[in-house]
Amino acid sequence: MGALPNCWLHAQGEAFKAPTAPFEGVIFYKVKASGELAEQLEENDPPTGMHLYIHKNRFLINEVSSNFAISRLYDPDSDWVYVLDPPNRRVFKYEKYRKKAKNYPAHYTGDSLQILGIWCYAFHVKKPDEEITYYVSPRYRVDVSLFVGKKRAQAFFLNEGLYGAIPLKMIRRREGITIEVTAVRIQPMRLDPESMKIPKGYEVWGYDYRRW
Repeated sequence: MGALPNCWLHAQGEAFKAPTAPFEGVIFYKVKASGELAEQLEENDPPTGMHLYIHKNRFLINEVSSNFAISRLYDPDSDWVYVLDPPNRRVFKYEKYRKKAKNYPAHYTGDSLQILGIWCYAFHVKKPDEEITYYVSPRYRVDVSLFVGKKRAQAFFLNEGLYGAIPLKMIRRREGITIEVTAVRIQPMRLDPESMKIPKGYEVWGYDYRRW
């Protein structure tokens, strides 16, 4: 594909900069892996679904698999991401082997597709070890100003160039494997802010070793 016309890029940027009420509610995704390494990944019971709960700058992500579920709470008050362990009334402050996220700019590709009847536009992010394509709509966004100064409790999609748009589809490509995460249902709703915090009485532990 050749270079995109400047007027096209400008119009696209203006569409995402236009005022839009921040999304509050839940987005349900399906997760699919393919490629040479997908079979190895199956041995570790990878997630087949993901639930993304959003309330202002608080996020709760539930990854669901056949035998194991994991919940990550992005807590802006402490600027940490916690892994919840409800059966034992505790949270883990760190995950073993999980690297700190680094922000890379997203660039509009000119491609688009419909997801749940919504036109979404493709943005590409290139990292040293992987490439990601985000499909986003200006209708579903967060207020990026609420994340200023946060180093850890930031949503994974707050890349420069996405204007806070929430991906309705993500394609992550690494050597030997491709992972697709696609929205299957969007449910706008009011969320109780207390449900997006560490429950009272939970202990804070160190590393989460449960999956290793």
